[in-house]
Amino acid sequence: MTQQQRIADYRALSSQLMDYGWFIGPFATGEEHERIKSLGAHITANPPSDDNGRRAIEDKIHKELLDVAFSTRARARYVWLTLRTPHLNEYSHLYESAIFAYYKREYAASVCLLLVTLEGVLLSLNGWRVGQPNKPNFKQLTDTITNLPLVNVNPEMNAIQEAFREALSSFVQRWLYSNMDNADFTLSVLNRHYVLHGMDAGNFYRPQDVHRLLLAFDLLIDLVAIINGTYRSIVEVDLDVYQRRDEFYQQLRGGAIQVHVAGNYEQKLLKEHPNYVAPNQEACIDLHEPGL
Repeated sequence: MTQQQRIADYRALSSQLMDYGWFIGPFATGEEHERIKSLGAHITANPPSDDNGRRAIEDKIHKELLDVAFSTRARARYVWLTLRTPHLNEYSHLYESAIFAYYKREYAASVCLLLVTLEGVLLSLNGWRVGQPNKPNFKQLTDTITNLPLVNVNPEMNAIQEAFREALSSFVQRWLYSNMDNADFTLSVLNRHYVLHGMDAGNFYRPQDVHRLLLAFDLLIDLVAIINGTYRSIVEVDLDVYQRRDEFYQQLRGGAIQVHVAGNYEQKLLKEHPNYVAPNQEACIDLHEPGL
């Protein structure tokens, strides 16, 4: 399969999956791509007749796209990218805090942190800072992604950027930032207004929804990094920044670390972020270990 055909498939499949609140992340290649393509063909041949059918399809989509979202190497790479990329590094401490929460299965905390991080990055891309007048409205924020400038690299990379931007923009407009009057809550209540305004105590923190947000950030981080010239498909500098996180995330994911030890190491990693402010005293003095 040519890269041109793969990009065409990406756009068509992401458009199809978007009806269920999903899209394809940046790293769906090879066998995974073919499995997703087969799933798309199955959905076309067997359209759901009711909400239960839609939920069954969502479950199939989630299982196909789970691996990259759950990968400690992918998460470590994206934190590494946020640390070195303008706009993203302003909120990178919140993004990594969401990763910590995710691997500890604190899904509600992870969702809230990711939504706050997304809005902060969009405001930064608009050049807005707290205290300034004319804060961008929601339409302007969503248009930020739709109109995100792309870098002229080569025809193939240009097409990839366009496909990623299209998928991310559609997800944010149709699902995350959808007006509450028009929002589709039959599958998920993951909606910025619903969550951050506490409009209901519904289950916005399903693992599926955390994974959708993580994949959305994969697209956003790649796009902003390409624009700012910091994009790298592999980690080639500051390798220790990546490796320490990969190893720590594996420990969190497996539950093979004590709570106070994990908390101390999280603080150590967070201090590498430019805008993180470490607490000057601990909630429980017995858990404090000096020197970190």
